[in-house]
Amino acid sequence: MTQSNRLVMPPILYLPCFDYQVHRQRPQQLLYQLSLLGMNVIYCNVTRDPSNPFVVLNDHFAVCQDTDALKKDQPYVMWLTHGPYVEELKNYDIRMVVSDLADICEEEFAPFAVWEPRKIAAADLVLCSSQIIYDSAKPKHPEVLLLRNAADAEHFARAADTALPLLPYEEQAQALCRNTAPVIGFWGAVASWIDYGLILYLAKERPQYRFVFAGEISCRGPELLGRLPNVLWLGNQDYESLPAFARQFDAAILPFQVRKVTEAANPVKLYEYLAAGLPVISTELPEVAAFEEAGVRIGRSPAQFLRHLDEALVADRTPEQIEARQSIARRESWGERARTAAERMIRLYLAKYS
Repeated sequence: MTQSNRLVMPPILYLPCFDYQVHRQRPQQLLYQLSLLGMNVIYCNVTRDPSNPFVVLNDHFAVCQDTDALKKDQPYVMWLTHGPYVEELKNYDIRMVVSDLADICEEEFAPFAVWEPRKIAAADLVLCSSQIIYDSAKPKHPEVLLLRNAADAEHFARAADTALPLLPYEEQAQALCRNTAPVIGFWGAVASWIDYGLILYLAKERPQYRFVFAGEISCRGPELLGRLPNVLWLGNQDYESLPAFARQFDAAILPFQVRKVTEAANPVKLYEYLAAGLPVISTELPEVAAFEEAGVRIGRSPAQFLRHLDEALVADRTPEQIEARQSIARRESWGERARTAAERMIRLYLAKYS
């Protein structure tokens, strides 16, 4: 990417969906990596602070804490994930639209289906996080790119780095997680698509294991399971603390129900688990099953999931296996994803305005 190409494109604008510091999911990760490639990015927070409208994180990335401070008459590239923001395109000088389709508009996400055709129609480039989403979007637009999720590999690799004696937040993570039992971990949204029946089965069959869930609880699933002495629901944890939690885990799980919304999902936490070197056991999700040959264990029934969990704790923790998982994560990094997106964006922008 040449310097002249970097300067051709106006700033990328991301309107408020969730705060940059809170989730650190796909939009934050991709946009920050694009800024490291020299693209200017303005990421708008939901939380407003008009007294401090812009927080600069690097030479090319600013967090906007007051959208009233945005200059609407300057050109932008709109990065569109939240469907209703299609309505906002007319209020800005938009030179290019990148529509990022991260979830399928079914089941929990069905209310957003009304916006999907307009997101695609307005786009110069459509990004898709999974094969199922890509296959659906491909016939509807001439420029569709399969751009799966990834991990900040360096951030999570610290969990397995024995040269680092103590990670940030590790004392807190140790106090919450550690005992003499094997610790089975999960981080991410504790949402309605988790298979709580599977968790109940695992916890009752293996009372000697400790199951730890770190993530914001957005449904009644944990409450409905009742008090399980070997299951710990920690609630939302800081992104910076996750490597410290990973260091306490002996294995990590993806206990999702298998249905439309999860079959089309490409879980960010899969790549983060691998980057931390953790053995991974998942239900049969297409995007996860693609990693089965690389050592991710797929439980196609509760009994098989449990058997894989037992075997992983015994057989999947060698230094060679940890390095192999981390090697996959380094290849599947947000930096690589951002390079792929940037190349396509620059090509399309130059073709549009040359």
